[in-house]
Amino acid sequence: MNKRNIFLSAACAISSLFAFSSCDDETSVPEPPVVTEPFQYVIVATSEDGTYILQTNDISSGQISIVGNGIETEAATAWIFYGTQYAYDLVYRQGDPAQVAAYELGADGKLKKRLNTYQMPSRYTTYGYFDNYITTAVSVTRADNTPGLSFNLLDVKTQSITEKVIAAGNFTGNGETANLSGILEVGDKFFTGICTTPAVNAGGTTGTATAYPDSVWVGIFDRDLNCTLLRDNRLSYATGRYRSGYHTNLAKDDNDNVYVFSSAYDNRTTKPSGALRIKKGETRFDPDYFFDIQSLAGGRHLFKVWHITGDYFLLQMYNTPNQTAEAVWSVLAVVDVAKKTYREVSGLPALDKIASVGSTPYAGDGKIAVPIVSDNEYPHLYIIDPATATAAKGLEVIAEGITAVGKLTY
Repeated sequence: MNKRNIFLSAACAISSLFAFSSCDDETSVPEPPVVTEPFQYVIVATSEDGTYILQTNDISSGQISIVGNGIETEAATAWIFYGTQYAYDLVYRQGDPAQVAAYELGADGKLKKRLNTYQMPSRYTTYGYFDNYITTAVSVTRADNTPGLSFNLLDVKTQSITEKVIAAGNFTGNGETANLSGILEVGDKFFTGICTTPAVNAGGTTGTATAYPDSVWVGIFDRDLNCTLLRDNRLSYATGRYRSGYHTNLAKDDNDNVYVFSSAYDNRTTKPSGALRIKKGETRFDPDYFFDIQSLAGGRHLFKVWHITGDYFLLQMYNTPNQTAEAVWSVLAVVDVAKKTYREVSGLPALDKIASVGSTPYAGDGKIAVPIVSDNEYPHLYIIDPATATAAKGLEVIAEGITAVGKLTY
């Protein structure tokens, strides 16, 4: 079904409810927004037959459509917003090298694609950015048949790509191979969670699990990829796992204190789903900070985390308590890491009505906008106020799904 038919079918259904006349090709659609601000919100929307990048001045209300609007792009597995300058899409190609495209606002405030499309030297299982680089990483086997970590570094200024491979065998000293989870820029370095696995499982290629599910490791890398290792035994590894992906469970507050969240994904761990802290400038876990989130969440484990503002973070939680086997994460909750409070967000569709939660929300102006697809209506952005843990329905997108939202300036 093409994108126009998607709109028309739904428009007919809505019309019939209000006894409007029959639908035809003259059914109106929202006009593309006129740029009126020195910034634009960017929404990545999907239909059965394509992925479209849309722009708008406001996400708190209103309606926007993929019909006759936006830029069509290849379906991406991940989106990275490099500040407010560029939006990068990462296309995962199973075992093949990843493809990347970039978008920006022109002098007229309208979205445009940067000239180059980039092919990374290798596939990826985690990603992020630091300094001038869009960065992907994956566990590999080096030429000498030993485990390695491949970093693909895309320079946003020169638009050149460099691959660097470092040794990954016995990376933490426990005899296992390192798999990285997320790239979190902090000052002139980046932090990453480390999930170790036997060498045969580099990159998640087998079902063999770590022999050390009750340890959490964090790596602090400098520009030359020298790594400082931090370990603690109060949590399990800081990784959100889904298929071959290693999703970041690290986030920083406004003062560059890093919070290390653990989903307690491994069902053999004796540790809860919770958080530890690394204070700004420190190279150790704060021994006085421990946040048991799972006990406050009625047994639910966290899957992903995003910083909102101040001490507030948004958690995406597994629906079913005390397990991580079922990959359903429709519960959203706000935690205050200073007060160690947990509140599930109200004002969202009922859990059994939520079909999906977008992978890339946008935090700004003290709130966070989260894409949600629910039954019997078009996707919406829900604007969450962390102070009250309440959500308000924002922009409606005439499409089948929303995967990402961000903000660019020009």
